[in-house]
Amino acid sequence: MGELGRRAEQLPAGNRSVSRALDILELLAHSERALGLAEVARRLDLPKTSALSLLRALHSRSFAALDEEGRYVLGLRSFEVGSVYLRRMTPVRVVESELRCLTDELMVTSHFAVLQGNDVVYLAKHDPPQGVVRLASSLGARLPAVSTAVGLAQLAHTGLPAEARTPSLLEQLAQVRQAGHAIDAGGTVRGIQCVAAPVFNATGCCGAIGISHVQQGGPTTSVVVPAVRNAARRASAVLGGACPVPEAAV
Repeated sequence: MGELGRRAEQLPAGNRSVSRALDILELLAHSERALGLAEVARRLDLPKTSALSLLRALHSRSFAALDEEGRYVLGLRSFEVGSVYLRRMTPVRVVESELRCLTDELMVTSHFAVLQGNDVVYLAKHDPPQGVVRLASSLGARLPAVSTAVGLAQLAHTGLPAEARTPSLLEQLAQVRQAGHAIDAGGTVRGIQCVAAPVFNATGCCGAIGISHVQQGGPTTSVVVPAVRNAARRASAVLGGACPVPEAAV
């Protein structure tokens, strides 16, 4: 008996059926082709009769569908349920926990901003506790995108309007895109460094997670960059986004 089979056998009968049905959905979701009954049963180490019963139940509720050759694929209901999850998992809601973790870990101000026209608007923010340097940025604040790390991190993946394109800015965005993050070393506020990485949902770049800290006496760039990039990657994964940036070494 395979690992999935052993795991299911350890559950009560009712839970066992639910677990096996979920195993089938995951198998169909990760398969690039339709699967026949025999293959489903074999790959999940199930008796054919059990696999057929579960597949029929999933088919009756449209979580599985049959192709023209009688093989199984994910059904429309699976897509509908997944779409509801993505609609409810708004970027702000998802990034909140990542911002808290960054602030707690690095003792810095963390924030999430989105593009609006040529500006970025800050929609979420976490400050470190009292006794640590706190920055005066505020929710709803608006800054020119090209002058901020959170703006550059997004523009590198969304593109620039024609009137804003200059050779130097295009080269800067190409470097940001390749690096997977943007850095503003005192350009917006003197003495303050900002590091940001883009966040993606199913439709593309939907914002950027960033942190701000004093340049003198703050955490080092080698610590901050991977923390920010990996936070953005985790948020993108929850939002169903395909993040083109590789995981940063920690």
